[in-house]
Amino acid sequence: MRILKEGTASGYTREEGISSYLLASPRTSNAEYPTTSVVEIRPGGEHRTHSYAPEQICYILEGSGLMTVAHESTHVGPGDCIFIPLEATHGLRNDGEVILKYFSAAAPSFDRRQLERFWPLKSEVETKV
Repeated sequence: MRILKEGTASGYTREEGISSYLLASPRTSNAEYPTTSVVEIRPGGEHRTHSYAPEQICYILEGSGLMTVAHESTHVGPGDCIFIPLEATHGLRNDGEVILKYFSAAAPSFDRRQLERFWPLKSEVETKV
């Protein structure tokens, strides 16, 4: 059994107020299909509109924000689960006063090259290998 922890996960922090931590994925575990992560967006920060091939779900853990999927936007908060279809444009802006934190799962997984580009810092698991 492999336990993956946010505090020692491969990650990145971007100037637009986002920190993302790679959890179960082909890069960090024996996962074949999903790529999972925990993402934090600081107040006023934004995960700008983007798209990619996998389907994705975002489950809001803390905070609130404005979620856009395709041409539809709505306010989201703790307990909300958002489904993002294949290649749909999507983005999330923290419009609250506390950190917005969500769990993300995408399938099929990103390939290893994409995983290394999206989460460039090596995790504790990878540095022990």
